[in-house]
This record gives sequence, structure tokens and C-alpha cells, in this order.
Amino acid sequence: MPSNPQPRYAIATVTAVGKDLALTLREKLGKEIPIYTTPRLADDRVIAIEGRVIEALGQLFQEVDVLICIMAIGAVVRAIAPVLKDKATDPAVIVMDEKATNVISLLSGHLGGANQVTLDIAGLLGSNPVITTATDVQNVTALDNLAKSVNGWRPELREFIKPFNSYLGSGRTVYFYQEKDWVTDLRGLTLVHEEELAAVLKGTEPLILLTAEKKDIQRENLALIYPQPYILGVGARKDVAPAVFREGFEEFCQQQGISASEISKIVSIDVKKDEAAILALAEELGCPFETFSKEELSVVADRYPQSEFVKKTVGVGSVALASADLASQGQVLTERFAKNGCTYALAKAITKK
Repeated sequence: MPSNPQPRYAIATVTAVGKDLALTLREKLGKEIPIYTTPRLADDRVIAIEGRVIEALGQLFQEVDVLICIMAIGAVVRAIAPVLKDKATDPAVIVMDEKATNVISLLSGHLGGANQVTLDIAGLLGSNPVITTATDVQNVTALDNLAKSVNGWRPELREFIKPFNSYLGSGRTVYFYQEKDWVTDLRGLTLVHEEELAAVLKGTEPLILLTAEKKDIQRENLALIYPQPYILGVGARKDVAPAVFREGFEEFCQQQGISASEISKIVSIDVKKDEAAILALAEELGCPFETFSKEELSVVADRYPQSEFVKKTVGVGSVALASADLASQGQVLTERFAKNGCTYALAKAITKK
């Protein structure tokens, strides 16, 4: 079964006015978000907090990806302080007053997405968004945001976040080179053209380098990012030869103008979970292969062209496109490409933290 890419949200509040706001916010966000409040205020729409509120918030912090607290910011700080771990893994924490006058991005503004959630909430409720990260205040991009935008975050980049974002926030030169136009937010960056790259690499000024293929470059102040912005949805006839399946994939990549290394995940229907050709490609690319049931695919399959033969064989008439749709939350980028009984479709990857 595929991993669930949907971020886990929770809302916590301790007053009647805050509860009403939480219910309104949940409706406006359009998500099935659990709301936690005191036993005195609990009903069939919300969940009663067991024990002390401070301890409950600390526990929620460790269980969700986005924690929205409608209460005093001091209480939230005291609750989460003992369980803070690392900016690369801590969830987004947003704090609001019960009148929704201010929405504050408290923790994990970039990697956790708290800044964006803050802006989303403020837009929905007409609130004042409070964002204090230096790069946002100075209206420049940030290294962690940049890496996340192309699904290229990796733990090795962590050591560069503080110095590079400091350089950007203070207006220092940060060179930027990408092999193709993966990134469009270039605020604060000094763009390097291909003919200039060799000279910049010889220096020591901060450089962010985006490349499809892994590179071994020993240089001070170099942040290497390997974009993986795509999910590959596939279908295949039974026992297709791995070479035949690989040939179709290569032709599809050429048609779309992408590198094989830009694939972050392969997805298909569960009856193909042991298909040797698909497993071989996933192993070669070093990416996970995940599957959906025909019942899951049938929810979105009607959005795409149907094959009666495929429907008769596996129970659903669209496999590559429907799989790509589910894995990307509907962000399919291409039509289906078919060759030799194999099908391929591309979707936008869900950015990982």
C-alpha cells in the first residue's frame, strides 16, 4: 500500500470562542481535521483532551505534521519546548488568538510549511499573518524552501540552511545554477550561466547547484540539490521483459524532456506489485514502488481515457494515469504514453520534508 502523503493536521483550543473558531477554520480548510478541547467543551464534533492541556499539546506535537493552536502563545511554547527535536523533523506549529486577529507561524516555517499554512489561514479568515523568518521578511528565497519546492530536500543540506539563509537575508551574494528551469523563485539569488559555472566553482562564494545527476564536487560553501519533482504512474502487460519496459520508459522521458533521475516514486495497481520489469526499474532508479487497489483507483479512473481490455483484466480501465493522480493528489502533468503493452504517465511529486 502507498504511504499517505496527506499531512496530518490537528487543532487545539481551550475556550468556547476558540472552539467556534476551530470549527469555522476546519470547514474553510476543507479537511477532516480533529479538534481537541477541554472535556467541558467537548461534544460530537470535537475530541476531549485527556489530562493536562500542556501535556496533551506536547503529545499532539509528536503525532501530527501541522498543529494549529488557538490560545496564548506562551502556553504553546511551554507545551512544545520539552519535545522539540530538529527543524528538519519538527511539525509546523501555528498559533492564533480566538478572534483570529493574528495568525502566527511559530515553528518550522520553511521545511514544515508553517509559513504557507499561516498565509492560507490568514487568507481564509481575513487575519493578519505574522511571519518572522528573515528570508521572508527580506523578501528573498530560502535554501530549505528552494530544495523542498523541487522535492530535493535531503539531510545533508541541513548544515547549509542557517548560513545560506543568513547570507540571503543580509543581501550577500549567493550564486545559483540549475541545469534546467526547475526553480522559478530566484529572489535574492545571483544567477550563474553555464559558461560561468566553472569559474564560480573555483571560488568559495556560496553556491546553490541543482543537477539531475549525482556529482562529487569538493568545494566550500556548495549546496548540491538533486531535484526529483515527478511521480511515474505505470501499467504493464503481464511478464513484460524488463528491457522492453525500460525502452518505453526511456522514450517517454525523451518525449517529456526529463531525466530518469528526476523520478521520485513509481506507482501502479496492486496486481502489479510483483511485476519484475517495474521492480527492476524502481531498483535501477533507487526509488520506491507503491501500489493502489482497484477500488482506490476507481475513484479517479473515470477522469481519464478507459481501456476496456485493461478494465476486464485488472478491474479498472485506467492504471498509469489513475495511479499518478492518486499519488500526486490530482496533479497529473501528462497524457498516457503507451508502447509495447506498457503505459506511462507523469505527475507532480508531493514535496517531502
